[in-house]
Amino acid sequence: MFEQKIKTVVLLGTLKTGDESSNTDELVDELLNHFAEYGVDVEKFRLANMNIPVGLGEKMSDDDEWPQIADALRKADIVIFATPIWWGGQSSLIQRVMERMTHFDESYIMTGQSDLYHKIAGIVITGHEDGVQHVVGNLYNFLQWLGFVIPPESVAYWVGEVGGGMNEDAEKRRKNQATKAMLDVMARNLINYAMLAKAHKGEITDFEEKHIARVGTRGGTESILKEMPGDEK
Repeated sequence: MFEQKIKTVVLLGTLKTGDESSNTDELVDELLNHFAEYGVDVEKFRLANMNIPVGLGEKMSDDDEWPQIADALRKADIVIFATPIWWGGQSSLIQRVMERMTHFDESYIMTGQSDLYHKIAGIVITGHEDGVQHVVGNLYNFLQWLGFVIPPESVAYWVGEVGGGMNEDAEKRRKNQATKAMLDVMARNLINYAMLAKAHKGEITDFEEKHIARVGTRGGTESILKEMPGDEK
């Protein structure tokens, strides 16, 4: 549909392994059904089925599968972070992703060049009770420092009622019209901003090169910054 193919990477943080049914995975697939209408390429990583060791580097062991994900992130136009809520926060797998993305941040601080700048971010969340706003705030705070673009209404979620069991959650989620509307708007906005970023990539780069600004200056990192063009001698 588009002159340039939009590439999307989904980082699925369900704790369920194999092909076991997951509320978060189902909600992601509903979003991807909208993406299919736009002819978007999608690559989905089910993190629970991958070996992603603890660490801050890009490759922590010979069988570390994080480099495969990191390479996909570099090529992506849109990145979806999909997580269930566990005790008020994102899943441990999405937290692991945040930790492993540290090498992108360190490279940005040291070189002034980010592999992730201007990529479009979206979030999908499911849970049994509340916690959505906390997770959104936590993830988007993290992602904006890495240079991601956060479009309006770029989150879709569903959470169940307080108390009771979770065995009816999936059926209730599938019927929820507000969640369905979120998915529709989210897909449109993510793809719209991804198209705009690709169409105007040259203009964005030219503007940034003409208006050099120091990057990565948050939280005491100034002492290790590489000298940037335009710094006074």
